[in-house]
Amino acid sequence: MADEKDAEKARKRGRLKKAVARTVPKIAEQLGGPLAGAAASTIARVIFGKEAMDEDEIAEILETATPEQLLALKRAETEFLIAVRAAAVEEARIDAGDRASARERQARLKDWTPSLLGALIIAGFFVTLAAMVARKLPPGAETEFSIMLGALATMTAAVVNYFFGSSAGSREKTMLLSGVKKPEDH
Repeated sequence: MADEKDAEKARKRGRLKKAVARTVPKIAEQLGGPLAGAAASTIARVIFGKEAMDEDEIAEILETATPEQLLALKRAETEFLIAVRAAAVEEARIDAGDRASARERQARLKDWTPSLLGALIIAGFFVTLAAMVARKLPPGAETEFSIMLGALATMTAAVVNYFFGSSAGSREKTMLLSGVKKPEDH
């Protein structure tokens, strides 16, 4: 019974996504992701002034939408993209503030803990990597070492980001603020 409901929901979502993709492709991209409900309710609100509508009903009406409705959808798509970019900029600002606050705390308190932990994490990463490259690992231990190396690689990136900042994140934030698109957006 639950499988039939899921299949019906997927069918409706697919029909809606096709109808939306013809008019507002950036909103359509979200119909398969975590913002699907928000995208569908935005469409319903913009065209019909309702918050909740059946996805089949929305798809059917979109297939015969008036020029005014299509224009309203294009405006909604633009507002949606602005909101997504604003959220990304806000997230970057919060992350940068969090790192700056941690660095300031470390400097003010002359706390050696972050430096020591950072050094241990980076040393652990390289020791684990060297062990995996230089020695034959015991049978069955490859998975555990790979998991440990992955976790240490993530922590090493966080340590480097903490102490030296994220130039990639800074570039992306600058591009978002200036309105320049990333190469993959073209």
